[in-house]
Amino acid sequence: MDWLTAPLFQSMFELLIRATILLSAALALAWLTRKGPARVRHLLWTMNFALLLSLPALSLLVPSWEVPVIPSKGSVPPAVVSPEPAPVNGTASLSFTLPAPVLPEARPARVPVRGSVPPKRYIPIPLLFWGVGCAASLASLAMSGLRFARLVRTATPLCDPARLRQVEAVRQRLRIPGAVRVVLNPAATTPMTGGLRKPVVLLPMSATLWTHERWTVVLAHELIHVRRRDVLRQLMVRAGLALYWFHPLSWVAAWLAATASEEACDEEVLAFGTRPSRYATHLLSLAGGMSPYRPVLSLPMAQRSQSQLERRIAAILNPDPPHRSSMATAIVVTAIGAVGVSAAVADPVQTVQQDTVTAVVAARIGDEAMGAEREEYIFGEVTSVAADSDGRIYVADQLTPSVRVFGSDGEFVAWIGREGEGPGEFTWPVDILPAADGRLFVRGSRVTTFAASASSEYPDAVVDTWRTPALSNTGSERARLVDGVYYYPHYTSIRDEPVDYFYMKYGPGGHTGDTVRVPAVGNLGRQFTAFYMVNAGGGWLVDGLNIVPFGPRADWDMTERGTIIASDGETYRIQEFDQDGRLLRTITGPEMERRAVPLAERADSMRALEARIDSLPVPLEDVMHVAPEILRGEIPDSLPASIALHVGTGNRIWVERWPPEGRGSSRYYDVLEYDGRYRGTVVVPAPLLADPPPFFGEDVIVGVVMDPTTEVHSVVALRFRLPG
Repeated sequence: MDWLTAPLFQSMFELLIRATILLSAALALAWLTRKGPARVRHLLWTMNFALLLSLPALSLLVPSWEVPVIPSKGSVPPAVVSPEPAPVNGTASLSFTLPAPVLPEARPARVPVRGSVPPKRYIPIPLLFWGVGCAASLASLAMSGLRFARLVRTATPLCDPARLRQVEAVRQRLRIPGAVRVVLNPAATTPMTGGLRKPVVLLPMSATLWTHERWTVVLAHELIHVRRRDVLRQLMVRAGLALYWFHPLSWVAAWLAATASEEACDEEVLAFGTRPSRYATHLLSLAGGMSPYRPVLSLPMAQRSQSQLERRIAAILNPDPPHRSSMATAIVVTAIGAVGVSAAVADPVQTVQQDTVTAVVAARIGDEAMGAEREEYIFGEVTSVAADSDGRIYVADQLTPSVRVFGSDGEFVAWIGREGEGPGEFTWPVDILPAADGRLFVRGSRVTTFAASASSEYPDAVVDTWRTPALSNTGSERARLVDGVYYYPHYTSIRDEPVDYFYMKYGPGGHTGDTVRVPAVGNLGRQFTAFYMVNAGGGWLVDGLNIVPFGPRADWDMTERGTIIASDGETYRIQEFDQDGRLLRTITGPEMERRAVPLAERADSMRALEARIDSLPVPLEDVMHVAPEILRGEIPDSLPASIALHVGTGNRIWVERWPPEGRGSSRYYDVLEYDGRYRGTVVVPAPLLADPPPFFGEDVIVGVVMDPTTEVHSVVALRFRLPG
């Protein structure tokens, strides 16, 4: 199980990194201030544990900033290719190199494709392990609090008038508001302080025999804890230990925090007027009279750790005690606060190499940010997008049978065409093709050519129109204009015969009667349309069952030269054919290791496949041309080499491949020049739909994004600049 890629474990791992940064910084600051006043270290550890407890909330509530610290598994080094362009009148072979990330070998997996079985609910082992430790720590904390409460409940209140006057005198001298209870219990072996809302000092029964001086020293020490609310600080440290019990640095920090708390209290007792030698004597005497005890949620004056006691005695007897420094306190507080907040809001992201660029959103059309409720900015189902050389964006939508024109910034410019059957009118616009000479070809029930009128900067006047076949193809393949000939993508789907993909050719006189067939690359030659029979004369088509999810899917496109490039999807190999089907050249990429399908995407696909099968009114066995893998109840765990193939402006070849983190929110495209040279990888930070296909310009990508809840479309224009 690749648990580091799962969102939950990734969040836990990031929290561990943030906590490590914060604890490391606190340890470094504690070492730098080791010779300074203990109150500075006490404040340092208080802030450290407060920030540790706040890390999960801060990382969610505070705006994050990205830190490129994680190497990208999908970045691509410069290509190694033949420097000469590939000829189109002969066969050539080019090659280039891409990195192949080392990932676990993928194997087919059995899936229950019959019956909708709810996913199994289980708690991952690492999370269960952490939860058990956290629960045990919190249970120990609760038991400690209960033990202290029982000691106080069974104790005898201090009744000696002289001792009570002494308590009141020390309380007033320390300026502690409110009363503080003092109780005696024979089960207590050392003075201790506890209680959050109602502080209480718990003393051993032997305290009735103490001298006046020891009473003053002990009361001063314990009431200083009360004044500083050290019980609350101790509770915060224990809660931090419960949350980060697995982190060794948290235990070191807790030990140092306890020591700093007592040393800071010792400093204030000495400042109270107590002689260091007498204070050390009292402390040693109290520690010597202690016996083993069960831990309670309190602040014992004499700790049982020999190293802590020795350190405190050495600090008390130091002839040159450190002086208070407001500057040191301010520096430490600022430093630990800056590190803590930075660790909380820093968002580690993947670094990219020089040849990988991230496109920047230049305009988003159709959401609330642009146009709000204006009709011009409301889309239903976008069928095609494009951009011309002047940066104008064209959008075809079935909601309003016309083409909308927007500026490069997303501002609405004009409508082209309208609903109807006449010239310049559409029942539905399917494809938009801006030509280099400024004309605009719009394919619907006919192909209509628009050109700019004398008073317009955009194509708004009808100059030609051609009738298309009665059964017009509404597929997503883009048309091409080559030497004045319009290539109309089409296909035929006949029962029990493979789907035939081809381009119909239109010239100035309309349909020429000629076609250009797409070669049978990969599974193109064996793609059938899945269907089931309703009666002897007909049946119903079934989408999504003829090709297994994550199976290789061949794809193709036409270049601006009229040739066809195709890829089988299984390997990183692109073949170019002329219009007679002759192979002209092959562009070969690296032999990549099989990448595992991201767990979340695989689970989603399995659920969708099961739901699709369950919705059938007939048994799966009665559906014709179902993919063999689906019939066997298998879907692959490995990803194909590529997802789709596109030809952009300037005959650039855009190869879409699987992002390292999955296709949830981004798209990755390798960009090759027509001669096969690798130019770089463009990362699109938007989940662009495959249908309609994105438009790839010289420096702009225009695509469609669908709201997952409303299924309403919006259009996104992204700018990029390739390296070199």
